[in-house]
Amino acid sequence: MIGPPTSPIGLLVALAISIRAVHLVLLRVLSYVIPPFDDSHTILSNTLLPGLRWDAIHFMSIAKSGYEWEQQLAFQPGWMAMLHAGGRGRAWAAGKVVGVDELVWAGMILAAVSWIGAAVMLDKTTSYLFNSRFAFLTTLLYLIPPTPIPSLPYTEPLYALTTFTGLYLLTVKRQYLFSGIAFAASTGIRATGIFNVLILMGIAIIGDVRPRDLRVKKFVKRCLTHSWKAVIPSLISIVPFLAFQLYAYMSFCGQSGISSRPWCENGLPSAYGFVQKEYWGNGLFKYWTISNIPNIILPLPIIFISFLGTYKYLKSLIQPKPTQPSPKPELLVIYIHHILMMSLMLFASHTQILLRTCITDPVIWWNMAGLAVDWGGGQGKSIKMTRIGKWWIGWTLIWGAISTVLWVGHYPPA
Repeated sequence: MIGPPTSPIGLLVALAISIRAVHLVLLRVLSYVIPPFDDSHTILSNTLLPGLRWDAIHFMSIAKSGYEWEQQLAFQPGWMAMLHAGGRGRAWAAGKVVGVDELVWAGMILAAVSWIGAAVMLDKTTSYLFNSRFAFLTTLLYLIPPTPIPSLPYTEPLYALTTFTGLYLLTVKRQYLFSGIAFAASTGIRATGIFNVLILMGIAIIGDVRPRDLRVKKFVKRCLTHSWKAVIPSLISIVPFLAFQLYAYMSFCGQSGISSRPWCENGLPSAYGFVQKEYWGNGLFKYWTISNIPNIILPLPIIFISFLGTYKYLKSLIQPKPTQPSPKPELLVIYIHHILMMSLMLFASHTQILLRTCITDPVIWWNMAGLAVDWGGGQGKSIKMTRIGKWWIGWTLIWGAISTVLWVGHYPPA
């Protein structure tokens, strides 16, 4: 007779598998009950596929037929390659020709498995940067995100897995080259992966030096003597973005019978920035309009946790408590990266996508774990749930359920 898992990792994996299995079944059942409000998914398939909504329609189109339209250049090819491979594998096992149905279900399974892997890597990295008890709570909170995305064929679960793996290899193992490869995989999935270069370079420079001991002269010296370790890994991590921009230029610029697009004439032609602005309306403060106020309000709990937790961390650097251990030096670099990404989401993107990209940012979950319970002063005393913790769990459960129904019905936000 097989007993229950005895290790925290085993317990977390068992919980994660159970949650995703139940959620996948729920999505399937709801697809029979809730008729989609938007029928754009029928362009690709008339079957009841709960995963074929919003950007997933673009993903499936690219995975099946390649990049046919300029607006699709906003999406890096890594996830589509995984969808194509998974769809072929599922079709082969069933003795079928690869179709949209196979691509969608392969994507949903890949997303669920990737999210489970991301939870494991988050736990391992957090155990090193904090402690095992804090890591266990962080990962438990991660298992109830305010989004159905971990069960859907979207890029975020695989991006989270590759990013957290890169962090683990960098912070725990100090494997710069392998970390750069993992971050390259992140960039191949989402273009924002190029910002992981800041983490690579920052940790190479700071190393194990505490922020309070890092004076300007010492920082400059370490830039000259330590940054070399991250140069090649950093170049590796941005190659997928540069390669895809080259592909876009060769495919959409200068071909006979195709009128040249504005971005083709730039000194350094890049389709990504143009497409984001032209088709998705992204840009500094461009999303800050009266009509978008509801979409900006929706992720406010995440923004609040991000601000409060980051403030608490920075305060601990400026006014350390003698009873608490000093934070690991690497955290400063990761928090700076977090501040940059949150600023990008808040000021230059569709802010509501924080509801799904939150699963790719470990700082949000570290902040939440730090605010969710009273740790009893770190002296081995019992811990208890705070008001913020109760409020967060209630919100994630309620909004997670609502957003699942909205997704199946093809209602915003997504």
